[in-house]
Amino acid sequence: MTAALPIPPPMPSAQLDEAKPLTRFCFGSCYAPQLHKSHVWREILALRPDVFLYLGDNVYQRAETGHPDLLELREAYGLLAEDADFAALRAATPVLPVWDDHDYGMNNAGASFPPRRQTEALFKHVWAVPPEDARSKREGVYFAGTIGPAGQRTQLILLDLHYFMTSDTLLGDVQWAWLAETLAAPADLRFLASSIPVLCDSERLDGWRRYPVERQHLLDLIGRCNGVVILSGDSHVGAFYRRSVGLTYPLLELTASSLNFPWGEELHEPPGPPDPARIGEVLWEANFGAVDIDWNIGEIALTLYEDTGRLVRTERISLAALTAR
Repeated sequence: MTAALPIPPPMPSAQLDEAKPLTRFCFGSCYAPQLHKSHVWREILALRPDVFLYLGDNVYQRAETGHPDLLELREAYGLLAEDADFAALRAATPVLPVWDDHDYGMNNAGASFPPRRQTEALFKHVWAVPPEDARSKREGVYFAGTIGPAGQRTQLILLDLHYFMTSDTLLGDVQWAWLAETLAAPADLRFLASSIPVLCDSERLDGWRRYPVERQHLLDLIGRCNGVVILSGDSHVGAFYRRSVGLTYPLLELTASSLNFPWGEELHEPPGPPDPARIGEVLWEANFGAVDIDWNIGEIALTLYEDTGRLVRTERISLAALTAR
């Protein structure tokens, strides 16, 4: 007799108040619940963020078989659901997730991944995506929402870089059209969340650099609207990036990775000169990111924290600087 497949319980989170101005939120990526190193959730909760963006590799499987029953992925989600510290965070804080490859189902998998519809259904089940949500009515898990009143409207955009990915595209035609329409919508500040780094040019790290035409198209779209800041994950290091050349305003990116699963320096330090887009050194320890928005003075602070809660570094930029010229 075949044993029944484990069905992980849904993981709903607190309701997001879209009428209230967004003043602080946190984000992170790459969490292995099997490691039982959940103290990072307590440090995030201590900052009392308005929302937490979960940017992919939100769980890791004990093996990536690609089997359509998704046994290992179900098990990993079940472990996360049992994580008391994560449960405390989502009870108090709205959690907005998107996937990367390992919680999509297979390393670097894309549109040709055979059980992609099964893994999409599992994602929407465990993250308790309601039937009225746009994600329940379309393929993929990309998402956008605008929070706050006019004059303090923050747009959060989470991209899906795997469901439509081929050798030619990361987003696919439908998601590209959606992104262009989303970026054209009214907003005073926008955070574009990508599961992999956008501005990073290191050959040892994954990123949009592998899709140069797509990356340029993304930068062109960003240049046509005001107020975009990029947030990313995946790299198992924390880092800041900045790019100004060829853009209508300075573009700042903060990569926060990994929440509890850092890799050693010897695996990631690229040979040769440092990445020209990177600001300063990378953070090898486990980490998460935070964003503070001071609407009164018109300033944004992006901060990288170690998983212990130690503040590592902050980069600030004014809202006025994020205006297309």
